Amino acid sequence: MAAAQGRWPRVARRAAGMGTEPGDVFAVARAVVCGWWQQEAFWQRETVWGRRLQRVTGSTGRTPEAASRWPVAWWRVVARDAVVFPEVVAVAAALVDPAMRLLAAGEGVLVRRAGRDGRFVTELANRLGRGWLGEVERPDRPSALQAWLSGVARERCSPRLSGSTDGGLWWVREAHRPVDVGARLRSLAAAPPPATREPVGAAAWRPEAWVPRRIGNGGGLKGVSEERFWEGLGHARTYAARHGHLAVPHASAPPNGFDLGRWLANLRAASAGLPPEHVRELTELDVWWNPAWPISWQRAWHRTRAHTLVHGPVSGGDNLAGLPHWLEQWLRHQITDYPQLATEQRQLLAQLGLTSTEVDRFHAWPGRRRSVTHGLDAARAYVSRHGHLAVSQPTTHDGFALGKWLNKVRHRQRASTQPTRLGRQLTTLDPWWNPPWSLAWQRYYWAARHHRHGLPSGIAWWPGAPDDASTRQWLQAQQTSWQGLEARQQELLSSLFPTAPIATGA
Repeated sequence: MAAAQGRWPRVARRAAGMGTEPGDVFAVARAVVCGWWQQEAFWQRETVWGRRLQRVTGSTGRTPEAASRWPVAWWRVVARDAVVFPEVVAVAAALVDPAMRLLAAGEGVLVRRAGRDGRFVTELANRLGRGWLGEVERPDRPSALQAWLSGVARERCSPRLSGSTDGGLWWVREAHRPVDVGARLRSLAAAPPPATREPVGAAAWRPEAWVPRRIGNGGGLKGVSEERFWEGLGHARTYAARHGHLAVPHASAPPNGFDLGRWLANLRAASAGLPPEHVRELTELDVWWNPAWPISWQRAWHRTRAHTLVHGPVSGGDNLAGLPHWLEQWLRHQITDYPQLATEQRQLLAQLGLTSTEVDRFHAWPGRRRSVTHGLDAARAYVSRHGHLAVSQPTTHDGFALGKWLNKVRHRQRASTQPTRLGRQLTTLDPWWNPPWSLAWQRYYWAARHHRHGLPSGIAWWPGAPDDASTRQWLQAQQTSWQGLEARQQELLSSLFPTAPIATGA
């Protein structure tokens, strides 16, 4: 105890340096350790506190004659804070240690579940010399430590709101506050004395019955809280019976005057401190009432499930064709983020039909395999083979729908006020890939050029290219309509006849 008293000033200075009252840190640490004191599972493994309790009772009982006749239950109440004081200081030091705070905040994707991976409790067990602490301090058992871990996660996720929930990070809930010594002694004094003297020590220890801190009128606060929970649970049952879930959004103006969404949100924020029977009641209504992911995701899943029950499961092999826009967009987000989703989220998506196999089918859909890179590769190959990109829409090249792809790119380019990056890359392949006149005219131009000057080395005629007779007929038509051609068309045609302009009849 003397060593713990010597360590406490250093802990208090660190707490003050963080902007926290040392007394608040001590209160949280005391609530954590006294919570262990009342757990039978803790005492099944604990070996230190029993010996301390014997020494405290033995040393103190020699002096006052009345104290030597106290029952064991009285000693367990009076000596508790003295016995656990070294552990309280050690826990307080851990709570204000920046390295331990990082472990508490966690490094997972879901911040609101931070600290639940056990690293903080494992390190705390090592500091206390109780490697089995993780078997007692578990996330599924509400406790003062689990409530503090949840507060750290909230502080990291929403620093502005961290102090608005249940009084802040260093506030101890009523259910986790240690039993008041005076109230407990009065309760024990009013009870009938035991028939025989009980032994003192770890073997004689039994968990203390919980005694409210307040008696009389103050004890009604717990009853009010219980009454409000059961009132909210009644609204939750009605909603779950109608909709099949509890993923309820907040309502600015609830129809029945009870904001079920906000009530559930408050319970989720304080889930670590909820009594087990309350958690069990909510879980029976909806297993996913408090998921590890945002509740908005759960609402979208239920909306999608309602759609699949009517229209059948979704399929990745059809590119999500025929789905409503909102559903298609949400599913595409899930497919994009699929590797980062939790295992339970993937299982829920599988119930909609979106399994990992369907995700792979979505990525392998033929229309998606051809990206911009594939289109440019096909365009380069076509230019190297035929010398231009004046291709009609049905044209394919090595299995790639080059004509359709170029047609879409032309539409996007014409809608833009300046050349796009992709447009500039295609211009380097063929300056007239996107002419302001018809592609048919451009194809005839390339045919006339090759018929007059011959095919360049390595260039082949393209499928459906005009023959020599058709090309001559086309040139005569251009001579007839020369004045109706654009200036750049006239320049291209004049380049075919360097000695005399086509308009003169050459």
